[in-house]
Amino acid sequence: MVSFIILDHNSSMLTSQCVKSIRKYIEPHSYEIIIIDNGSHATEAAQLDTLVSDDCHVTHCHINSGFGLGNQLGAHMARGQYLCFLNSDVELTEDCITPLLTYLKKHPDTGCITPRQTKPEGRHSRSFRHHPGIRHELFGFTLFEKLNPQKYPSRDIMPDVPFKVHQINGSFMLFPAEKFWAIGGFDTNIFLYHEEYDLSMRLQRNDWTCIVYPQATFLHRHGVTISKTQTKRDIRRELLISHIYVYRKYHPLPYSFVFQTILFIKHLFKPHRWYLIPILLRGEALSCSLRHLPYIHVSR
Repeated sequence: MVSFIILDHNSSMLTSQCVKSIRKYIEPHSYEIIIIDNGSHATEAAQLDTLVSDDCHVTHCHINSGFGLGNQLGAHMARGQYLCFLNSDVELTEDCITPLLTYLKKHPDTGCITPRQTKPEGRHSRSFRHHPGIRHELFGFTLFEKLNPQKYPSRDIMPDVPFKVHQINGSFMLFPAEKFWAIGGFDTNIFLYHEEYDLSMRLQRNDWTCIVYPQATFLHRHGVTISKTQTKRDIRRELLISHIYVYRKYHPLPYSFVFQTILFIKHLFKPHRWYLIPILLRGEALSCSLRHLPYIHVSR
């Protein structure tokens, strides 16, 4: 059985569409849906309750605990042998689960897999990312994609067969449950952003891979649920705080120092981002993240 885990914060209409798409394309009795309401308004929470049925359970939280902690709660409630984490603004456009499960069963070294991501108009959307690092901050990813396409596959030209990537996007992540728990699940210290980097690094330490399966697709309405109260400045600040935290977690102090120094120099040439420089100088702690501010869900 597959446990679909959907995190919701004031996006009940999108979540409803996501649930309907699961029910439309996935065989009945082969899945369960777990919706975690991350502190939505009363009217939004009530709308989620209308989705409750034999195949769908809703849990309401009074606070917004963040992306990782909310999903971790859903994972603890799951009964499936496979855990599929979906953004609320995702819709299935076909049975993309069956081929993924077939692949996982045939390739036990796979720790996480995703279909090809598309935009509402059907156009290609990047389904994976490369690990950030010192060289990549200096020269960008495109150069490495051209010099070493085997290690750095193009994010814009999708192969026709499943392929290994550094990290898949967090909007659709399918794990064998035993592998998810073997690496400890989400790092709940992170409130938002760079969770995929963190998860993929721990999978890699166990010699498990992240795979994009391009023959199957799904729809991601990226940006639809962007916060109406949090500004781009807030979002960029949160991205940077999480980025620094995760990079420090997996790299020795000298590398982390060089990494932050490069980011600092790059921001000096972007006056519109000078407000981020104090974060780079202090190495802002996670205690300064949006977790401690009034927060509205931001699409990943």
